[in-house]
Amino acid sequence: MKRTFSIFLMLFALVLMAAPFAGAQQIVSTKKHAGAGVTCVNCHGTNTPKEMASTEACLTCHKSGNGGYYYGKVDAKGDGVEKEYMESGRIRKMAIHDSHQGQVRCTVCHAVHKEPPAKMHCNWCHTVDVKVP
Repeated sequence: MKRTFSIFLMLFALVLMAAPFAGAQQIVSTKKHAGAGVTCVNCHGTNTPKEMASTEACLTCHKSGNGGYYYGKVDAKGDGVEKEYMESGRIRKMAIHDSHQGQVRCTVCHAVHKEPPAKMHCNWCHTVDVKVP
């Protein structure tokens, strides 16, 4: 048992030491970012990111609505424009970015370095047919 744990710790230490040399992660799910020339610095503020990008970094390009938060398309009052989505077999109008939960961090639904989550944030409670680009 002790030997297995020791081997695990050594492997874990090797992985941690190799991490800085792994290189930048490829932008895989939002090819528009890569095509637009977005680099690590644009989202993370450095060429060697150690943390995920903040919502504020996303909003430097994707801002709309009041308070500088992203509501998708907004109407003249600054409210999110509703679109039709299929929910549980019926058509429902909602502004998906104008959440009743308040401001939801962009990266909860939109991933740049990996495929989008299998289950959308809204689908923990709802059954909404939404495709994340």
